[in-house]
Amino acid sequence: MDAPERIDPLVAEAPPADPAYVERLTALRPEPAADGEPPSPDDLERILTVALTVPDHGDLTPWRFAVCTGAGRDRFAGALREGLRELRGDDAPGAMTAKMSSKAYAAPCSVMVIASPDPTSNVEVWEQVASASCTGYALVLAATGLGYGAVWKSAAVLGTGPVRDLFGCGPDEVLLGWVNVGSPAPLGRKGLVGRGGDPDLEERVLRLDA
Repeated sequence: MDAPERIDPLVAEAPPADPAYVERLTALRPEPAADGEPPSPDDLERILTVALTVPDHGDLTPWRFAVCTGAGRDRFAGALREGLRELRGDDAPGAMTAKMSSKAYAAPCSVMVIASPDPTSNVEVWEQVASASCTGYALVLAATGLGYGAVWKSAAVLGTGPVRDLFGCGPDEVLLGWVNVGSPAPLGRKGLVGRGGDPDLEERVLRLDA
């Protein structure tokens, strides 16, 4: 697949209105099937490239990613188990350990979202982490747009040593979760991500128009 054509921002025109695009953003989205196919290398590159377009005060790119596929999921599962042991000790129930380990196999591809802020920058760390957080949602939207199932996941063990060590996290980095990507699962009560309009929207918006 050819890479998307680069557009010169100095001569590019604003894109035309596309109501269908907005409708897709609010549509329910499928999760990936555990036994499905991962994104192709070209599609994965496109998905990751879209994630780089999020707002970024100071052009710091305060994020990075890690991709787990194939046997890499075994290493991810092992880190999740060891992270649970760090949190709960050796007394964690077997069912809890198995459930934690299974998170690594819920999709054929998992993209870890890692905030990598620069604490020496005059851009506050919280703002850099917020920017990194935006990449997670961008990954989901890009994967959905290419026909994959995608969902952002997290776990209580993300801050533990074994998980952080697996992904080479430095002292200032924060694991924000991971995005599962793969062939879409059949739509069902549990296989839908996202929702339509919020009925409480008016209670959540302060309108200053005068």
